[in-house]
Amino acid sequence: MNHSSAINEIALALSKAQEAIQDADKSSDNPFFKTKYADLSSVLNEIRAVFPKNGLALVQSPFTAENGNIGVTTMVVHSSGQWMSDSIDIPAQGKNLAQESGSVITYLRRYSASAFAGIAQADSDANLGTSKASNTAPVVNLKGPLISKDQIEEINNLMIETSTNEAAFCQFLGVESVAKMPQNLHDKAVAALTKKLEIMEKSDVS
Repeated sequence: MNHSSAINEIALALSKAQEAIQDADKSSDNPFFKTKYADLSSVLNEIRAVFPKNGLALVQSPFTAENGNIGVTTMVVHSSGQWMSDSIDIPAQGKNLAQESGSVITYLRRYSASAFAGIAQADSDANLGTSKASNTAPVVNLKGPLISKDQIEEINNLMIETSTNEAAFCQFLGVESVAKMPQNLHDKAVAALTKKLEIMEKSDVS
């Protein structure tokens, strides 16, 4: 994280703002799993209702990294002139790169803004971990044999067809990469991508 030489005033303002902020409404459906999550609009509405009262403003700007990744820089500025900022980027892929880039930017804006504002993004589909005590989602067993080369190709083809970002999809599944996906997640991954493809096809017809 980058910040101004002094952060005493912005830190105090953020503390007061986070105390007043409520977790954003989880009003949007996740296309991969049957869960709800707080979309970008809900997160920004919560921030806009509290930040100005504490002399704070949120600024976000997309960028393309040297390695081609799509990223977002998020900055919080205070009326004193003090500021904090951080950047994050992930790969974009798929047949429709423009559409995929837009999805990645929205995803990164939502999580970055939530992190600065202290808004929980505890989606059950993104809350996979190793400790039942620290998660609301069921613990997934990532041990056992990995998927085959044919299955890797099958999932990769589905991701291309649905313009799905691999990094984001693997994060939802709680795996490092498609190539390191265990067999017990194969059916879940294919079902999620197939469902997304069906939704896209229906949308194209309408």
